[in-house]
Amino acid sequence: MRYPEIDIARGVAVILMLVFHSFFDAYYFGKIELSGAFWYYFPRFIGGMFIFISGYTLSVINPDLSRLKKKVLKLAALAATITAVTFALVPDEVVVFGIIHFFTLATLIGYIFLRYPKIQLPAGLTFFVIGLIMNRVRVDTETLVWLGLMPYGFSTLDYYPLLPWLGVFLIGMFSGNVARPKGINLNVPLVPYLGRNSLKIYVVQHPVIIVALHLLYGDVIQQILGI
Repeated sequence: MRYPEIDIARGVAVILMLVFHSFFDAYYFGKIELSGAFWYYFPRFIGGMFIFISGYTLSVINPDLSRLKKKVLKLAALAATITAVTFALVPDEVVVFGIIHFFTLATLIGYIFLRYPKIQLPAGLTFFVIGLIMNRVRVDTETLVWLGLMPYGFSTLDYYPLLPWLGVFLIGMFSGNVARPKGINLNVPLVPYLGRNSLKIYVVQHPVIIVALHLLYGDVIQQILGI
C-alpha cells in the first residue's frame, strides 16, 4: 500500500535534491561559485530528509524478509555501480560510501530494529551524537570510512557514513510507530509522482543536468571528455 503523505514528502526531497545538484554540477564544472554555511548544510538537510523518510517508511510498511532482500540487492547493485563509475571518472573523489551505500546497510539494520520499537528513539539519538563526535576524528586507515571515521585528506563526491545517519534513520522509524500516515490523498500535482520514482530520478539526474549545463554553457561535455 502506498501512502500519499510519504510520496509527497519524498517528492519534496527530490525537488530539493534536483535544485542542489543543479547548482553543485554547475560549480563542479567551474561555472559558478558556491560558498558559505548554507551550501554545506543544505545537501545534508536534503540527505537527512531522505534518510528520515526511508526509516519512517520501513516502520510503516514493515516488509517481509523476501521483499526486503530484493530491495537490498537492488540498492547494493546500484551502490557498486556508483563506486565503479566514480572510480573510472573521478578516481580522486570516488564514492566509497555514499547515500545509496548507506541505504543498503541501514535497511538491513533497520529490519532488525523493527522488532525492538522501544529502543529505536534512544538508539537513534545515541548513534547520532556518537556519529557527530566520530566525524571530527581523523585516522590513518580507510577501513572505517563506512562507519564514520575518515582518514586524513579524505575526499569524495558523496558521503553518508553509518554514523551519525543511522541515528536519523532510526528516529524516522520511531516516528513511523507513533505518527502513522492516514492515507489521505492531498491532490498535489506532480510531487507524489516524483516521490514514487525517487530512486530512478536519482540515477538519471546527473546526466540530464550535465546535458542541460552543456546546452547552457557549451563546453561541459568537452570537460568530461578532456578535449
